[in-house]
Amino acid sequence: MAIIISDIHGDIKKARRFLEYKPKVEHVILGDLMDSRDYGVTLDDELECLKLVLSSNAVLIWGNHDLAYTDKPCWEPYARFKDTYPSVSELLIPHQNRFKAAHAVDGWLCTHAGISTKLAKYLPDMPLDSGDPEMVAAWLNDEFQRQWLTPGKKVGEQQYYGAGPLFAIHWSRGGDGQYGGIFWYDPQREVAKPDPRVRQLFGHTPVPGPLRRVGWNNINIEGGYWVFDTEEGDFVMLNKGC
Repeated sequence: MAIIISDIHGDIKKARRFLEYKPKVEHVILGDLMDSRDYGVTLDDELECLKLVLSSNAVLIWGNHDLAYTDKPCWEPYARFKDTYPSVSELLIPHQNRFKAAHAVDGWLCTHAGISTKLAKYLPDMPLDSGDPEMVAAWLNDEFQRQWLTPGKKVGEQQYYGAGPLFAIHWSRGGDGQYGGIFWYDPQREVAKPDPRVRQLFGHTPVPGPLRRVGWNNINIEGGYWVFDTEEGDFVMLNKGC
């Protein structure tokens, strides 16, 4: 069983409540550790949150914001702290081997943004027909490493990485793709639905409340500290405390 959260975005109170809830159970973060939308949150605040998460035993999944601060950045800088990029990168890069593209737990496939039916068509070797989230997660992690190492767009002297369907950005999210990959998929703006062949938990796209559907849940919930508890099979709202 596991406690799962997504899109912490530098909120140290959220990170603490998450890590304190059932501390003996596996904890999984579905990406986007940095870049708060609240401009009252400073870089020092976010770095404190990042240090807390990186010092924990939580399973870490790559989000699009996290990949912007690596030694092989995937997209032209858009991150909030792009002007102070080294300070964030110096913390994150030594931990890169801890991050995964996908993780399976309790019959759920966990990614940052989910797998759409459209993305699946461009990755026909992905073993979705197995219905086995562990098999799909292993395949995604292998494929991620291959695509991440592939040079993509170059802007001036800066080389960006991640050339392949997993890194695609749909036009509705500012990209030029016909679909979004596992770091950018947005089921609210794209025509394609989450692929039903495997049960999915993902975040990335903010939703106003728990979004439950047959076969998938979006856990990037605004207006509270929400987690998904696989033992309960449901969302839990944590007390914000102080």
